[in-house]
Amino acid sequence: MEALAFAPPESRAGGAGRERKRFNSGTEYMGTMMGALPDSLGAPDLSGTVVLLTGAARGLGRSMALTLADHGAHLMLTATDEAALEETARRCRVAAATVAADLDDPAGPARVAEAVRDAFGHVDVVINNAGIGMSSHWPDFWTNPVPFWSVERARYERYLRVNFLAGLDLARLTVPSMIERGWGRIINVTTSLSTMLAGGLAPYASSKAAAEAMTAVQAADLAGTGVTANVVTTGGSAATRLIPESVPRETLLPDTVLDQPVLWLASRLSDGVTARRFIGATWDGSLPLAEAAAANAAPVAWTGYGAEVSGPAPPRGRPAGITGDQTGATPPARRQS
Repeated sequence: MEALAFAPPESRAGGAGRERKRFNSGTEYMGTMMGALPDSLGAPDLSGTVVLLTGAARGLGRSMALTLADHGAHLMLTATDEAALEETARRCRVAAATVAADLDDPAGPARVAEAVRDAFGHVDVVINNAGIGMSSHWPDFWTNPVPFWSVERARYERYLRVNFLAGLDLARLTVPSMIERGWGRIINVTTSLSTMLAGGLAPYASSKAAAEAMTAVQAADLAGTGVTANVVTTGGSAATRLIPESVPRETLLPDTVLDQPVLWLASRLSDGVTARRFIGATWDGSLPLAEAAAANAAPVAWTGYGAEVSGPAPPRGRPAGITGDQTGATPPARRQS
């Protein structure tokens, strides 16, 4: 089956372009987006695919929801802002169920999992997009970095609950039924590897690093089940509420930046692809989806950097989806920030 390029809805499409590079601003990125895709060419068909999307009220989440709806997915949307969540659902071209839930509450993920089962009977794809950034507690973090020792333990715990544990819980609660059906997707939205190591961002960086590492673990544990686990990340600062309003919006990536990678991962076109990370800022939207994905993919987390481990190998062996040349002493080449 030929994998074909995805065209975003007209209201979010830009001009065509073929240059394959990292995009430094939203304007530059949008210059690679294609116009309408002819019906005769087809596109990923998500009809009947049940997608649970967190953080769907606005920004990246709303844009992903609209794109998935354009391709026929059944959506369960969740966020804390009920009014904004309902607006996202209203703008979708298919019926979308919603559940307002606070993922900072340990009972939140169970409530969401129950809601999607009640609405659709099962879930095929979980997209863990909900998150809190540094601006939630430190509005001036962009110009006044926050040293790790100045952050109270309770705040570290909140970042871990929302950015890591909530997504882990949703995966724990939904994966068993995916395994029974022999197909499913866990898609975790993390951040750039350089951000995970940056000073001044300790609560955010460490919680996103935990989610990235857990994705590698999930992929290894799910090997051979038909259920995959992958990461998507913007590859730069995007025009969302996580970035202070003082930062010029034209210098940021648009909130559509993850649409194409997520669309491809949520479809059967990505069958067998696991333990990988995909970068929105370097995804070439002018290419067919399969070509864009192959050019964009990198190993998830820190795969290939574990040569310092000595002694007997773990019984599970090497991580799922990782070939021999990626597990030796030489780290794999990296293209992303």
